[in-house]
Amino acid sequence: MPIRPQPLHPRSDEIEAQAYAWAVRRGLVDEAGGRALAASRVVTLATSYYRTAGWAEMAVLARFYVWLLTLDDWFDAPGGPPGRVPRVFHEALARDLWPAVTAGAPDAWRHRFTRHLRGCVAGYRWQAAVRTGAVPLPDVAAYVTWRRRSFGAYPVFDLIEYVERQSFPDALVGGAAARTTVAAASDVMAWTNDIHSLPRDRRAGERGNLAVLLRERRGGGWDDAVAEAERMTGDRVADLLRARDDLARSGPQGRLLGARVTGAVRGAWDWHRASARYRSHAP
Repeated sequence: MPIRPQPLHPRSDEIEAQAYAWAVRRGLVDEAGGRALAASRVVTLATSYYRTAGWAEMAVLARFYVWLLTLDDWFDAPGGPPGRVPRVFHEALARDLWPAVTAGAPDAWRHRFTRHLRGCVAGYRWQAAVRTGAVPLPDVAAYVTWRRRSFGAYPVFDLIEYVERQSFPDALVGGAAARTTVAAASDVMAWTNDIHSLPRDRRAGERGNLAVLLRERRGGGWDDAVAEAERMTGDRVADLLRARDDLARSGPQGRLLGARVTGAVRGAWDWHRASARYRSHAP
């Protein structure tokens, strides 16, 4: 991974603990689920690429990470296609998360964040439908598009502006360099997750996984499928770094956005390799 690792936020342990406790208190998980969250240390995804951000912003960002992960897990639950999202997720978003991040935010940011958050939930629902056979197995191109939504990176990258207390101009976030940076980063993170999730996904009959799809569509064995997924991931890392360098030429805010996005990619890379969520299922 040609992106340097970074130390955790100096208050990472506190930021994590309050987010896991909040998830239990809000009913997103039960006590056992809270312990599993704490063991997974998912919040280090955020605290590994923000080292100087304020406590209040980091606490909300950590809760958003937990909200996204627990909602994703709810869609992954065994059984038929999920129905309505449980009320506790709506309440946690409406009462705690949404007011915090949208207070004083520009309308353009609110609309973009709303679109990306809805797209993420739609991606969760689509992936559950693929798993259960409610929709046919996609081709690789369609899978890449949907997986980019379902990983949840887009709303998280929108929150860079919230944490940094800055507003990026539309010309920056809508420009080719930023769009390519964010898309490539999301792909790298999502496909890394697919590779590390593969043993568990195979046992669960999960079909919405890049390696599973490559094997289904292109033939060969599991080693061939994983090798191809890794090759694709490496190519997207190269795309990401080229786009980040292009983005840096737009000025300080472009450099900041590029640094935070690539920091998130490295944080996700390290987390997948170390987290108890995947450690016992190493590919």
